[in-house]
Amino acid sequence: MTLLQNTNLDILSQLKDLLIRISPKAYSTPLPLLHGSSVGQHVRHTLEFYQCLLEQGPLGFVDYDARRRDIRLENDPDFSFSAAQMVADALVQTNLSTSITLKTSFAENEPEEIQTSFARELVYMAEHAIHHFAIMKIALREQFPELTMPPNFGVAYSTVKYREGQQT
Repeated sequence: MTLLQNTNLDILSQLKDLLIRISPKAYSTPLPLLHGSSVGQHVRHTLEFYQCLLEQGPLGFVDYDARRRDIRLENDPDFSFSAAQMVADALVQTNLSTSITLKTSFAENEPEEIQTSFARELVYMAEHAIHHFAIMKIALREQFPELTMPPNFGVAYSTVKYREGQQT
């Protein structure tokens, strides 16, 4: 297994740890700090990006706009835990050298196709997940301070490494 796969497995492990500890109420409550979205909506969004890559990538493309938007992922932390575990299991089997086409469209423009690879998209997955974890962490600390968060949840690996270097 590669460092990139292990990094994403670590990110998914962090998510699963949160899903075990968060109450269904804290998970699914619309929060003013998130402009009415919930932590569960951020989890759904993050997991569905992984699902798109892992399901569509072997077919030679990925279209993140073609997500399922499964409401159970944003309302049920147990269901989301199972989904995160399925993503992790699939990630272990992934061939990172596979070339794929990213299908994307912006605003009202015609869809574009960009050549990429599984490996490059997994780099994006890691950064994308950490970004959403940071947003969730801010909201959870504000609205549910009793829920303790690991200090590096939602912090980029490069930032963690930099901070560790500053302490020596």
